[in-house]
Amino acid sequence: MYRSWCLVIALQERKRERYPSSDMASVDQLARLFKAIAAGDLGAAQEAAVGIADAEERIGHHTAAQMLRGSLRPNLTKPSNGTNGSHHNEAWNVVLAQALTPVASKVPLRDVHLRPVTRSAIADICLEWVNRVKLEHAGLPRRSRLLFYGPPGCGKSITASALAQELSLPIYVVRFDAVVGAYLGQTAAHLRELFRFAEATPCVLLIDEVDALGKHRGDPLDIGELHRIVITLMQELEHARPAGYTIATSNLPKQLDEALWRRFDLVLKFQRPSRRELERYASARGKALKLRPTEAVRKAISSSASYSDAEQFLLAQARQRLLNDLKRT
Repeated sequence: MYRSWCLVIALQERKRERYPSSDMASVDQLARLFKAIAAGDLGAAQEAAVGIADAEERIGHHTAAQMLRGSLRPNLTKPSNGTNGSHHNEAWNVVLAQALTPVASKVPLRDVHLRPVTRSAIADICLEWVNRVKLEHAGLPRRSRLLFYGPPGCGKSITASALAQELSLPIYVVRFDAVVGAYLGQTAAHLRELFRFAEATPCVLLIDEVDALGKHRGDPLDIGELHRIVITLMQELEHARPAGYTIATSNLPKQLDEALWRRFDLVLKFQRPSRRELERYASARGKALKLRPTEAVRKAISSSASYSDAEQFLLAQARQRLLNDLKRT
């Protein structure tokens, strides 16, 4: 922890050498930081350091801000080395291991069936990632918190996975059964650690079916703990700066808290595919599975409710074809 405070001080001094007249109010922040360190008050020291990181963010030093925030947290991606706080690190390592499931990105972005407006928006996100350093130098933060919403099976999760592959980033799916804790405040604490992980690790953090955590407040049957979880989720989305991307998906957008929508940099609606879109998808996928485009297959596909339903039908057809071939041999 002491090394974190030293990094904060060193970066501030380097900034002062290069920009002597910039953000002189940070002298007060440094003074509070020094006093907290001298008093051994790590909580106050961390609060002051976070304020300095926020100041760096405001003047466009996004990389410096990310370095400062990352330095204030233990490395949650590596096992403990037995130093002070090792039990804490080990405990959170267990939480992260249980709460995050790595997913292999199997479908390239070019093969995901998207409507033109959606594909254009995703292409812009990719362009921002490629030019993130130029954006930073211009004082323009890239968009990193995305919300995909729409009916089930219409491409939200597979788009997130394909985006990760396109940007050469690992993707982790949040497991709610591991995040939600039995004790008061435990779930909120787990959420904070997940967002800290996303700040320290370039990746795509996929919060699939965020409705489970971001439910609209105001239901008299909900307990106070659920309200606190929603508030924590909104606070983390607003203040966290992912090293990669945080992507949330929702099948039930009407159940999301209204204030949650404003925490995302980009909101994309995924619509139920039309009959023509399903037929185009079936044609391309059928060729990959070496299926003959029979009238029965076309009819079944065109009546599907989603890409997911069409995919399951095509897989069933391909599986049955292979089994029939095996029976003949």
